[in-house]
Amino acid sequence: MSQLPNRTKYAVKDVLNDLKKIGPTPSILSKIGSQLIYYEWTCCRDLLSDDHPVTSNLQDLLQFMEHEYEQLLVTGELWRVKDTPNAALNDFLKGRSKEFLEYTLDRPAEHIRTLLEIAAKNRKEEIKQFKKLAKLVKKEIKEDKENPDLWNKLRLVLWMAEDYTESSEAFKKAKELGWSPETSALVAI
Repeated sequence: MSQLPNRTKYAVKDVLNDLKKIGPTPSILSKIGSQLIYYEWTCCRDLLSDDHPVTSNLQDLLQFMEHEYEQLLVTGELWRVKDTPNAALNDFLKGRSKEFLEYTLDRPAEHIRTLLEIAAKNRKEEIKQFKKLAKLVKKEIKEDKENPDLWNKLRLVLWMAEDYTESSEAFKKAKELGWSPETSALVAI
């Protein structure tokens, strides 16, 4: 995780580029959505209108941050080695207007930077915790090697620990054993 740049103002693209450096999990992205993007979206609704392109794109971003990102992970859409948080954020950004990406956020830069620094610190702690959890899940798998839900659990834990290669292999094994989003007990993380 690289150092976050100092900024005097933040455009939407700046926040998203800094989030890419953090490599957020769904919980971190949701927190930034609720603590920052929700406020910006409500300001845009008042300032620009409900149907303004920036407002609707901020609403899409909020929906992505609070719900869709997690759903992509839970339903197995993010499973290949290249399906990193950066790739998911880049996919969301595809085709978004320059007006939206360059829209300057209302909150002070210091406030936004503080939120992002907290997110980066939390992410470092998460990685440590998920690495420990991966070891425990691997022990569970030794006792029940044919359980597709355990293999999927391993995939999720490894993905959150930023081990995308091993995560992808665990998902392939889960699929071989019959895992599917329809039968999975997991609906959220």
